[in-house]
Amino acid sequence: MTTITNRYEILFLYEARDCNPNGDPLDENRPRTDPETGVATVSDVRIKRTVRDYLLSLEPDVEKRLAAGREILIRDTLKPDGHLAQGEDRAEQFLDAAAKGKKGEAKRQAVQEAVVSGCIDARLFGATLPLGKTNPSLQLTGPVQFSAFNRSLHRVSPTLVQQTAAYAGNANANQKSFAERWLLPYALIAAYGVVNEVAARSTGLSEDDLGQLFAGLWQGTAALNTHSKLGHDPLLLVVAEYQSGYRLGALTQRLALANQRVEDTALRSTQDFELEVSALLAAWSAYPRLLGLHVMQDGRLRCRTGEETGDFGALARAAGLKVADLGL
Repeated sequence: MTTITNRYEILFLYEARDCNPNGDPLDENRPRTDPETGVATVSDVRIKRTVRDYLLSLEPDVEKRLAAGREILIRDTLKPDGHLAQGEDRAEQFLDAAAKGKKGEAKRQAVQEAVVSGCIDARLFGATLPLGKTNPSLQLTGPVQFSAFNRSLHRVSPTLVQQTAAYAGNANANQKSFAERWLLPYALIAAYGVVNEVAARSTGLSEDDLGQLFAGLWQGTAALNTHSKLGHDPLLLVVAEYQSGYRLGALTQRLALANQRVEDTALRSTQDFELEVSALLAAWSAYPRLLGLHVMQDGRLRCRTGEETGDFGALARAAGLKVADLGL
């Protein structure tokens, strides 16, 4: 498949209700927040994990995933002795019999070729794998990068919830113990990403791979169903396509909430606000390197430009922008 030649920006908005969008394991797994502004933050690692888990769920057979180039490199695998594989062990799993005896640069090259041809997450996000003390490590810069922290568009209020546990707390207890977990009643999170066509030359990122990424963002977010993540719903995915070497930048900073019915921390659904997109559409309208927008939206999200309201695609077309449906 042909490697991408244009640059892209990704704007992805989703809501998280009564769940924990990204817990901090070093702070009692509290939802991550910015201590100065009180907004929720979600790491790029969490977003990439959502995409990886979704793509992994599409095909349970590892050999079929490899044959289709859809294996997931960054996932838990086991060594023959049953222990969890380390980075060097994972690299060895991609070497065939002819390549296992290679050393140095020849080994690194063999691993790189096997990884980028077989693993879609390596083509998307890059890879770093140690190959042993005497060999150079595999280091591939990923064409797709998300902001280190992706923020909610409003302040949030983390809440500690106590629940009855399934079992007693100790061997002599006659009652079940209590369990605690942190959650956010509501957060509208705006994630930002860039797809760099120059870095794509090293991994061979294709248009088809990008389609899988967009499906992973939308469908993968909707499919989150663990105890801490159930309550995620995608609302808006906009992919801006540019001429090679260009991007507008600062997309999330050109958004704001409008017509809020309640204070920030009391927001509970899309009925409580509208999304002001005037600044974003105006900036794109004035940017000659933009080739077009690709959009997917949940109808529950109401967008606004000045006095006009509607879905994002309609407002973008009214602003004179070229818009296509992502069709996810």
